[in-house]
Amino acid sequence: MSAYEAIKKNILSNKYPFLDYQNLLNEHIKEKDKLNFDFENYIIVGIGGSSQGSKAVSHILSQKNIYYFDHLNAKKVDKVLNSINHIDTGFIFISKSGSTSEVLTLYDYISEFFGDELDKTKNFLAITENNDAPLYRFATHSGFHCIEHNPNIGGRFSIFTHTSMIPISLFFNNYLDMFKGFESAISDFLNKDSVSDDMSPVDIAFKKHNLILSGKKIDIILLYGDELYEIGNWMKQLYAESLGKNGFGYLPVISQMTQDQHSVLQLYLDGPNDKFYEFYSANYQESNNFIDLTLANHKQAMLKTLENESLPIVRISDYFVDNEQSIGYQLGYFFISSILETLLLAHLGGVDPFGQDAVEKQKKYLK
Repeated sequence: MSAYEAIKKNILSNKYPFLDYQNLLNEHIKEKDKLNFDFENYIIVGIGGSSQGSKAVSHILSQKNIYYFDHLNAKKVDKVLNSINHIDTGFIFISKSGSTSEVLTLYDYISEFFGDELDKTKNFLAITENNDAPLYRFATHSGFHCIEHNPNIGGRFSIFTHTSMIPISLFFNNYLDMFKGFESAISDFLNKDSVSDDMSPVDIAFKKHNLILSGKKIDIILLYGDELYEIGNWMKQLYAESLGKNGFGYLPVISQMTQDQHSVLQLYLDGPNDKFYEFYSANYQESNNFIDLTLANHKQAMLKTLENESLPIVRISDYFVDNEQSIGYQLGYFFISSILETLLLAHLGGVDPFGQDAVEKQKKYLK
């Protein structure tokens, strides 16, 4: 059975809960309708897939009142906590297992920072599995709302679960358009229809697989437009954790342009021939701003340079970051297409895209 037929069969037989469009939409609407969590500011506490999906969307929309504690930088945490009105701030703690050490540390720190000045029953929200882990126990003991995380969906595939869609729904008015893009991406894949992007996930997966077999093991993700930086980080986790097994996979490198033209371009063009390239650019539509025009000009120059040097280009994609009427659909389509591409590549490479056993090696040394 071909990779495409295998993935299609699994979708039709509901083997992938993270691709079950109707169920995920219904679950979201049900949870959103009963959620009373409206604040001026939001602080999202989560690591990796627990926060990266909503962070990518927030970054594209240039949200100013959304803060992500996806790190353990005490100075940055203190700076934010000292700058906000905590009464007008909603704190969302996200951990699938409920025992992620960084999230628990930040929970304790924020709780102690504000003490009795903060009403957890109003200002705290948890998204975690219903289990006996610490985060669920904290929510139960303190009496703040807890949304149940689907135990069958891992972090990097959780973009359309509560971990991402609940936070996104709090700052993006047109977020349901993402579900429309989700539905279209699945439909196009199953029916082999034309796609809204330049290439289908099937085409891209086979192209990448052939490049991997030819010795290309580094994926340079060229980002033109700072709004796309966190999209790059979302892809980095998806590709690396899903495919980096048993000697298979490739290293995704996030390259911010035009800055990297002045630091690593020499290596790209004249270093080891072990790389392939993807272009992602912010399309400012009809902008006549000289800065935007210069950025677009640099992208075209880079594209022509790689073509002239016969260096492999896998994808060229534009995102309408300044148009909330279209960006939601685009993002929904992009997220699902990237997941489909990853499932296909995993099948072609003979690896399980869902495990991450090697990650556990580091955790055993944590004290």
